Amino acid sequence: MGGQTICQMHDCFTALGYDCDWRILNAANFGIPQRRERLIFIGVERGGRIVFPKPTHFSNGATIGHKDHSKMFLPEKDLFSPRLNLKKAITVMDAIGDLPPIRSGQCAEEYSNLPETDYQKERRNGSNKLTLHGATTHTPKMLEIIKHSGRNISCIPAHLISSGFSSCYSRLDPYMPSVTITVNFVHPASNRCIHPICDRALTPREGARLQSFDDDFVFAGNRSQIVKQIGNAVPPLLGRVIGETLTEIL
Repeated sequence: MGGQTICQMHDCFTALGYDCDWRILNAANFGIPQRRERLIFIGVERGGRIVFPKPTHFSNGATIGHKDHSKMFLPEKDLFSPRLNLKKAITVMDAIGDLPPIRSGQCAEEYSNLPETDYQKERRNGSNKLTLHGATTHTPKMLEIIKHSGRNISCIPAHLISSGFSSCYSRLDPYMPSVTITVNFVHPASNRCIHPICDRALTPREGARLQSFDDDFVFAGNRSQIVKQIGNAVPPLLGRVIGETLTEIL
């Protein structure tokens, strides 16, 4: 509460002989097609140098925010000056637009066309077989709800739903990075996870793409367990960026 946890962590590691600092990193600023914010805490031996990754992409979507703006990379700061030549953030369709446009309850096991963006090509990583691209089977009532879906729940006629958060039953914007993927992204009632074009929720493969997993990455367990693994993960590309940055201080 009130930042006490992070303060306790800082005090604990300081007492053990480390210098520590933290930032809130938005995955969309590092080449991931998702506005997923995570607090990254770095500690080094006393007197060492703490380095955080520098953004490579510009994303001006809404963020969770923090009262201490120095702990965040904000679009309005000089960090995002055009002179830095930051790339445009990768969008939802930049990430999943090459995947077959299946319907509710359908599954595709082959790519139907060539990758359209560098991100799609990189995520295929030479794969010839498509996996995990099976859509949840929605009820007739849910399909009717999905047909009305838009930016938020207010797009749904009141008689079709009884409750829900503002982002429930909402469709992803094809021209923006996605919102944060949750463990329920294959169900339309979850936080904005309806496909930008198709009338269905995202497939596990589409969720994995938005999390930056390569198509040949092997998940363990059944479909439900795999979806939770995808939804809970720190995007692999963000992990790589942090790891590469840490090599500078090792």
